[in-house]
Amino acid sequence: MIKNKVSILIVDDELDICEMVAEILKDENYNAIIASSYDEAVKIIKNENINLVITDIWMNNNTKAGLELLTFSQNYNSLIPVIMMSGHGNIETAMQAAKNGAFDFIEKPFKAERLILLIEKALEDRNLKLKVLDFELKENERMALIGSSANFKNIKQNLDKIAPTNSRVLITGPSGSGKELIARWIHKKSKRKLFPFIVASCATLSPERVEQVLFGWNNAGSEVNNNQSNVGLFEQANNGTLFFDEICDLPLQTQGKLVQAIQDQSFYKIGSNQKINVDVRIISASNNNLAEFIKIGSLREDLFYRLSVAPIEVPPLNKRGEDIADLIFHFLNLLARDFGNNILKLSSETLVILKSYDWPGNVRQLKNILEWLNIMYGKQKDFTISPSHLPPEILGYSKNEENVHNSHQLSLSLKDARRVFETNYLKEQLKRFNGSISKTSTFIGMDRSALHRKLKELDIDINSFY
Repeated sequence: MIKNKVSILIVDDELDICEMVAEILKDENYNAIIASSYDEAVKIIKNENINLVITDIWMNNNTKAGLELLTFSQNYNSLIPVIMMSGHGNIETAMQAAKNGAFDFIEKPFKAERLILLIEKALEDRNLKLKVLDFELKENERMALIGSSANFKNIKQNLDKIAPTNSRVLITGPSGSGKELIARWIHKKSKRKLFPFIVASCATLSPERVEQVLFGWNNAGSEVNNNQSNVGLFEQANNGTLFFDEICDLPLQTQGKLVQAIQDQSFYKIGSNQKINVDVRIISASNNNLAEFIKIGSLREDLFYRLSVAPIEVPPLNKRGEDIADLIFHFLNLLARDFGNNILKLSSETLVILKSYDWPGNVRQLKNILEWLNIMYGKQKDFTISPSHLPPEILGYSKNEENVHNSHQLSLSLKDARRVFETNYLKEQLKRFNGSISKTSTFIGMDRSALHRKLKELDIDINSFY
């Protein structure tokens, strides 16, 4: 933080003390502001961007004025650190100040070096808290469950009830539909959020080593490299959440041991007879037909019933079309920030095409497409994505815009198809007449005011045709 942009409020009913501290701060290039009473200080905090407060405790015959200002400051903005100073200091006063949220306490008279050191530490602490809040804000944005369709609203309502409990959750849905995101959201909203969220990617675990990875091993007499950790995923997730991604890919023998571990919340490391007790919440996910897998013997029925205390079924993206526009704008904002790019815009026609696409890769595919568009066009200012900018997997085999229209129109509703046609038709006529509303309205047989309304409705910018 640039010092001359840091505003520090000094509060003391003795003007000479305020001026002395202000001089110390100005020598260090800080911006110093003075107040001589509680009321004046409150007014300044409300109206100025104060980064730190240094206040006397005893002011204007009020032995608790400084503590009262501390309480106000903490309630108004807890990110403003407060350093208390007093010529009547004692341990009880310092403890009370610390209990009320003061960053530190300094006795008068004090050395300038001591005050400057406290200020630097207080501002460092403030900056760290700001970074943590910024990180949490970004994480919360990434973990947001985006969707306003009736189907997805119902899922979110169920998750709100499930998350605070310790119940085991089984999430089913096609690949790329956001099952791990939902699992992380449940963990974040649970009482276990301060403890680890550990992922067991069952599809990538070697059948020979899967139990060592899950339960750990005893190095004594083990063939496993002794330099490796012998702590398994269950132990790593203690007090937190263990997420089994694609649970059906676990070997049957391991599924049996998992049943016992879940039931007892304990297990034995491989090569050890010492029982390890844990407190772990289990969340599982699968993109398979679990009933069919039980039937063919690839999933133990007793494991299924232990995992499926609270089942959640996530629909494919093409079954929640109302959510596509919300997801697009959510990802465009996140990606622009991540890449340091401008936020891309979509033409109304492009949005119609994306909403009508089948999305076999679900939400993951949508995010990947938008990331590709960000890479290709995100550095350009006020750039609008038209259908011709979309990648081949969306357009079909040709990037020719006319072919795009032909390949998609039959999949559109009548309302959307009419919108696509009207947009293309009016754009071509405006190009033909170099953006002249008068000539275009005469040629197409539409009143000029009606044409203006139609162009606004279709988000067609007339200025781009001059």
